[in-house]
Amino acid sequence: ALFLITLFALALSGCGEKSAEDKVKEQASKVHALTEDERALANANGKAFFEKPWAPAGGKQGQFISCRPSDSNFNGMVTCSGFIPQPDGSMPEIKRYCGYRADLVGCSDEDTVK
Repeated sequence: ALFLITLFALALSGCGEKSAEDKVKEQASKVHALTEDERALANANGKAFFEKPWAPAGGKQGQFISCRPSDSNFNGMVTCSGFIPQPDGSMPEIKRYCGYRADLVGCSDEDTVK
């Protein structure tokens, strides 16, 4: 009986181990508190993306709203929102993922680094 209890305890202890991949995913999903420089870079990237002239809308400029530093993580991107003019004259609010590190310039429609 003691042998079975020991075997069962050893089997359960192995279940708690995380793979290297799981540890990386867990680390990447943790919130990263942006520094002032990182926040400024994210806002600059967001502003440059949203406020450029949009050719499909006749060169009208979009409008940057803000970036949400509270959802930043270790992938170097943060969610930013703004308005983009459409050919029909509407300006829907959209979200993009903008870099907050010097090596991640600009914004993307995907929250991943390629």
